[in-house]
Amino acid sequence: MPLRTLGRTGFETSVIGMGLAPLGLGGYSSEEFEATTSTAIAEGVNYFDVQPNYGQAESYFAPILRRYRERIFIVTKTLETHRDSALRALTASLGQLAVPRVDAIFINNIGMYDLDQLFKPDGVLAALKELRRRGKTRFLGLSGHMGASHFVKALETGEFDIVMAPFNFVDRHTYSFERDILPVAAKHEVGVVGMKVLGGAVALNYETREQKAAISAVDHTRAIRYVLGLPGMCSVVIGCKNRAEVLSAVRVGREYQPLSAGELAALEVRGKQLAAQWGKHYPED
Repeated sequence: MPLRTLGRTGFETSVIGMGLAPLGLGGYSSEEFEATTSTAIAEGVNYFDVQPNYGQAESYFAPILRRYRERIFIVTKTLETHRDSALRALTASLGQLAVPRVDAIFINNIGMYDLDQLFKPDGVLAALKELRRRGKTRFLGLSGHMGASHFVKALETGEFDIVMAPFNFVDRHTYSFERDILPVAAKHEVGVVGMKVLGGAVALNYETREQKAAISAVDHTRAIRYVLGLPGMCSVVIGCKNRAEVLSAVRVGREYQPLSAGELAALEVRGKQLAAQWGKHYPED
C-alpha cells in the first residue's frame, strides 16, 4: 500500500483510509465488522475514521483496535460546540473505543457553527487542546460537509494539523472545497484527507445494508484516482461495507497512477453532467 506523509503530523498514512459509518450504522454484526476491518488492516490500510454517532462502530472497533493499535492511526470526532460537553462526549468516546488515547480528534461539521463560539475559552477548541495536554490525543483536526469559508478561517489560526472535507470530481463544479481549502492547508502544512470521494451514500443514508454510493461503480476507480491526484492529498477515506469493497479500494490505491490529460478531460465532462443532476445537496456558507 503506498504511503504519504500526513502533513506536519509526520505520520505515514495509507493512501486508502477507511470510514466506519457504513459498517456502524448499516446493521452489520460484530463478526461482519471485524472481517471487513481486519481485511483492510491486513491489506495495509492504517487510517481509520470513527465518530460517536456511527452506531456500533466504536464498540465494535474496540477489540480490533486493541489488537492492532500500533499499526493504526485512529481519528474520532465531536459535534459538540462547548468545552464541557465536548470533554464529556470525547471521554465517553475513548471509553467506547477502550483506548487511553486516539491519534487525532476533529471538530466535525465546522461549517455549521459560529467560529467565534467554537474558539472561545469555553468552546470546543479548548476541550481538544486540554485533551491534547492530557495525552488523550496527539493531533487536532477539522472536518465537515459544508462551509468552505469556515474551513479556511479555522485553518488560518494554525491550530489544526489535519483537515478532512468532501472532494470528488462532481462536487468540484458546485462547491469550492478544492479551490479554497487546498492552498491554505499547504500554507500551514496541514495533512489533507478526502471524504465523499465516491459522492457519499445516496441521500447520505448509511442506515441500510443496501446503501449505494452516489457515484456509480463504473466511475469508482477514476473517482479515487482523481482525488488522490489533487495537490497535497494524503489519503482518501472510503466507507467500505464488506471485504470485496475493501479489496477493490485497496487495488486502486496500490495501482494508482495520475489521470492522463484525456482521462481528466472526460471526467470533467462527466462531472459537469452529474453536478447538474445533483445540484446543491449540502447547505451553503
